[in-house]
Amino acid sequence: MEPRGSEEDLEQITDMMGSYTTNYKDSGQNRCDNISNATSKINGTLLYPGEEFSVYEAIGPLDAANGYELAGAYENGQTVESYGGGVCQVSTTLYNAVILAELEITQRSNHSMIVSYVKPSMDAAIAGDYKDLRFVNNQDIPIYIEGYTEGKNVTFKIYGHDTRPSNRVVTYESEVVSEQDPGTQYVATGDPAGYMKTAQGKHIGYVARLWKVVTVDGVEESREIFNKSTYKASPKIVNVGTASADPNVSAVIGAALATGDEATINAAVAPYAASAAAILNPAPVEQPSQEEQAITGTVDESQITGGE
Repeated sequence: MEPRGSEEDLEQITDMMGSYTTNYKDSGQNRCDNISNATSKINGTLLYPGEEFSVYEAIGPLDAANGYELAGAYENGQTVESYGGGVCQVSTTLYNAVILAELEITQRSNHSMIVSYVKPSMDAAIAGDYKDLRFVNNQDIPIYIEGYTEGKNVTFKIYGHDTRPSNRVVTYESEVVSEQDPGTQYVATGDPAGYMKTAQGKHIGYVARLWKVVTVDGVEESREIFNKSTYKASPKIVNVGTASADPNVSAVIGAALATGDEATINAAVAPYAASAAAILNPAPVEQPSQEEQAITGTVDESQITGGE
């Protein structure tokens, strides 16, 4: 994208003030496409002194018409398929570049549950019109935002005219204040007795905070809390089949589920795992060859090619 703004505006921009990169190597194609699409909509932004930038306004609406595809996203403590899934990694990457440039953050929200691509309290979620990343250019000249994807990495760089002393360094440190392990939730289903499948992975709950640390000539000058975040705990959910022609089998598994104990449940389900697998994944019936069909007199003559 060609940068917006006049030549005189751009001539003032001489320094990179903040840069950050995150990786999404384990993402599916749709999520990769969403990250690339959102990044391209931010790339080339020129923000004048005093102007506020909204990520949601820049990349939205998050729908198919705007080039987004269905991919995993958080909603009410669960992972769901949503148009634009993955754009939060874009806003998070930009957030970290912006705070390194020390622009003014006016709105930032953490995710409902922890994310894997940055440490706790270093994320910035996008959700509808109620979670947005907004920041103001608090500099005296315009700033230019460059964003790009390469090799399943997304990078943002903030350019301006850096007047900060060269011996002054700003870093951010994530601190976990507390954790909550939600455990595992077992759910009875109408599947055959012996069936077990994980429906949702576990998300540890966290209370975290981000420290802004300033050093001068390598010596710590200040340390202050920059933000605080609370992430919901979400249990691992395992579906357990209880259906059986023998009511005693269903009763045994039901009683095991009532205990909530993993070892007890596994012991109750294990004897029926093979039969459940056979019911849900029956072996394919081998079809007789044409020669065998001819011998048994069941051949369809319309399928024979060649010969009398």
